[in-house]
Amino acid sequence: MKQLTDFFEGKQVNRILDVGTGTGDFVKVLKNVFPKAEITGVDPLEESLEEAKRNYPDVHFQKMTGEKLAFENSQFVVVSISMALHHLPDIRAAFSEMKRVLKPEGWMIVNELVSAGLNPAQEVHKMLHHFRSTIDRMLGEHHREAFTRAEIPAIIHDAGLQIELQFIDDRSTPDSPANYRMRIGKMEEHLEKIKETADYKTLEQQLKEFSKMIEEQGFQPSPRMVIVGRK
Repeated sequence: MKQLTDFFEGKQVNRILDVGTGTGDFVKVLKNVFPKAEITGVDPLEESLEEAKRNYPDVHFQKMTGEKLAFENSQFVVVSISMALHHLPDIRAAFSEMKRVLKPEGWMIVNELVSAGLNPAQEVHKMLHHFRSTIDRMLGEHHREAFTRAEIPAIIHDAGLQIELQFIDDRSTPDSPANYRMRIGKMEEHLEKIKETADYKTLEQQLKEFSKMIEEQGFQPSPRMVIVGRK
């Protein structure tokens, strides 16, 4: 992201923590912006971490949640959380922990999808996300719907951070029609997990509507809001 590269140009960043790192998707961005920094990624899912380790063998990965970080105070110059805000069971607790391990005058980077101002193909992505998040919640997992453009900065302010950079990253390209069937298939697999519930028929109908919409409107990842907050 050029905006991040420009913002951090000339700033000394030698140690970074990526919270909710998953398979390491945001690590690629961090390595481009901070090529000389030591990066640590944490996530509660062992399966995701194993893939992250294969993708980035030079990055340190550890299993832990954002709400309980096993690091001493003031350890990192930058703490990031990308596409994981909507998975946090306790947002305030997680931000308190991330702020605790951040050095004085350190920066926090938040990269999160937004749910408003979407084109028709991005609305299809939102439909998929809300479909999956509904089923995840039925299965006892914490997975909320996407935040609005106003909610994300409010979370940063509530954490006591000063926003120094904010922009919308809308550089995503439309998905290939060849991938539509794959996306529908994954949704069908997810739907099967709640087949015995009273809501199955309702969600089955939503999947039929999604299948129609993706053929008519296409599919494009929703834009993301990127914020850099200062401790």
